[in-house]
Amino acid sequence: MFIRGARSWAAANPPEAGSGEAAARAQQSADEAHLLLLVRRVQAGELSAFEQLYEATREDAARTLRHLVGNRVEVEDLLQETYLRLLTAVKGFRGESRFRTFLYRVCSNVALSHLRWKRRRPEDSFAEPPEVVAPGEDPERAAERRQAARLVEAALEKLKPKKRIVFVYHELCGMSPDEIALAVGSSVNTVRSRLHHARVEFTEAMQRLVVARPMGGPHGRP
Repeated sequence: MFIRGARSWAAANPPEAGSGEAAARAQQSADEAHLLLLVRRVQAGELSAFEQLYEATREDAARTLRHLVGNRVEVEDLLQETYLRLLTAVKGFRGESRFRTFLYRVCSNVALSHLRWKRRRPEDSFAEPPEVVAPGEDPERAAERRQAARLVEAALEKLKPKKRIVFVYHELCGMSPDEIALAVGSSVNTVRSRLHHARVEFTEAMQRLVVARPMGGPHGRP
């Protein structure tokens, strides 16, 4: 139930719409080829190509960071850190994985540092995330979605950083364990183990949160 709830929340923040369709896969292949060309130009010393790489991947990186660290975090500073690290790291990219997987690895390293820092200075788990209302969305449904997002984010904050990253990449970003292993620099077995424990802990956290603060109004009141 609660994993499905996380996926429902992710549907409002999709990693890539229609990624399971053949047309979308073809587009992804074309996009990947374009990114690889930019990477080669960056490696050859063309700084203008890095600016193009930034423009081509910024939205994806920002969305991924929001999934990893939560909607309440201002991601601009984390984005800057991500691309500063990427400027150095991309020189060593040899194409063993998709470039986006390589980018996700940099994102996960930046997010891991932030989450570890955040655990040392806990905040109110139910602080309001920025409100994003879709045009024409029913106000009651929008309120329910925001409440679900708050519960999911609060449950995610209960997970240790490495478990949270694996859980988010799999459940919210739709990545396979093999791809996650490449993105986080761990073995597939380690990823599967972290994912199993993260699912259990996330479900338990959601159960406690729902009991403590039942769904209803913005603060759990009917």
